[in-house]
Amino acid sequence: MRIDAYIAEHARNTPHQTALEEEKKSISYSCLDEDISTIASFLTDFEHCGFAILAESGIQYIKMLMAVYRSGNIAIPLPIELPGLSLERILDASRINNIIATKKQYLRFGAEFFERFGTVIVVSDDTAVELLSKRVVCERNNPELRLVLYTSGTTGTPKGVMLSDKNLVANARSIIEVLNISSKDKGALVISPHHAFGNSIINSHLMAGGVVHTGTMNFIDPVFNLIESGVSIFYGVPSTYRILLRFPERFKKAFANVRIAASAGGAMERVIVWSIRELSPGTQILPMYGQTEATARLAYLPTEDVDEFIDTIGKAIPGVTLDIFDPENRSVGPGITGELVARGDNILLGYLNDEAATEKKIIDGWMHTGDLAQKLPNEYIKLLGRKDDLIKIGDNRVNPREIEKEIELNNEVSGVFVVPVFHELMGNAISLMIIPNQETDVDKILAFCRKNLPGYLYPREILFIDHLPLSENGKISNRSIIEEYQHVKASM
Repeated sequence: MRIDAYIAEHARNTPHQTALEEEKKSISYSCLDEDISTIASFLTDFEHCGFAILAESGIQYIKMLMAVYRSGNIAIPLPIELPGLSLERILDASRINNIIATKKQYLRFGAEFFERFGTVIVVSDDTAVELLSKRVVCERNNPELRLVLYTSGTTGTPKGVMLSDKNLVANARSIIEVLNISSKDKGALVISPHHAFGNSIINSHLMAGGVVHTGTMNFIDPVFNLIESGVSIFYGVPSTYRILLRFPERFKKAFANVRIAASAGGAMERVIVWSIRELSPGTQILPMYGQTEATARLAYLPTEDVDEFIDTIGKAIPGVTLDIFDPENRSVGPGITGELVARGDNILLGYLNDEAATEKKIIDGWMHTGDLAQKLPNEYIKLLGRKDDLIKIGDNRVNPREIEKEIELNNEVSGVFVVPVFHELMGNAISLMIIPNQETDVDKILAFCRKNLPGYLYPREILFIDHLPLSENGKISNRSIIEEYQHVKASM
């Protein structure tokens, strides 16, 4: 069963139930189902072909996505927040012949951009469909393929994550169970729908027969107005909450009736949890962890354990099995560092046009996440950084996240970030970027490092910064830390 089939079912059973909202607009399940079929009718001559979707976040995007599903074709959403060159790389790698776009995006990119496609379909705000060109090309795609998602911040050669109907439905069903989503719930979609997290919000609420209210984080007032419209489940990445918590009185008012504040896309810091608790004590906090390759989410931290275990990702969502493997792909016990692996019906089919990368990602049915982790005695899982983030200093492999935590726990700072820098003898050394607080003392930090860390981890320098080194999608990664370091050094 496809996601769009659930919409058709709700259209039959509860036709007048609101499905989608955007600003002051809304659409019922009956009308949504009709519009999906109208757009899909222009795609029926194509047999399991890829369709790029170029659309801003909102009701029209969801209609177009579901129309591609209903027509039996393959949806390839283009993350419009990425730079033009990144979109060009995605198009080149995906070898896409067909595109469906909103009128707004067609005018934004211009007719010349669309000349590369054999088929161009434009959908207006009133769902009028215009077929600008049509060339049906036979494509040989994985028979299970339904959706290709690209991670945000794509650089170099992009990887398209291939997902099936089974992947989409299985993950949405698990999320519905964990969050107890029903037809009475309204979910806030203020993050990009073109990526896994946003896509999963759409799927889970529409499968449950609930409401999705779409918006953006571009302006603060509309976001709070959206939440106050009756949202019962709010979703955000950590940076979403950081932004909203800058306005404590408005946050307190808006979240008064929000039953769950869910997060994904990065670790939820303890200070965020404390702030939400203080301003909205009736709101349950539910951190989740996942990857695009897992159709969105793999693990969650039960709300009752958030205070004690916020530094973990909790346990696997229903239908998923998690484990920690050593370099020989053997399961290890609690307290031993290894790579987090997962299996379940939500695990990707593979990477589009990249068998070599697929073989490295999926080994003997297990998806290798690339995250270093340990099991706790209670079977919860604690992440320790990315395998790719390990820094080799001489003969030593160093996990920068462990160093950061050690310094943060023992010094007066707001944040510590380890940066690998060139060393003429050891190959690499480390520098530190620190977000100071009023009690920060550089000499004390250096003395702590000298006393408690091996000599090869003594920092070459300490730089002060005044903000988190976030990527475009609000995450902290080794790459975003290095980029911030380069920016600071260039401005000195």
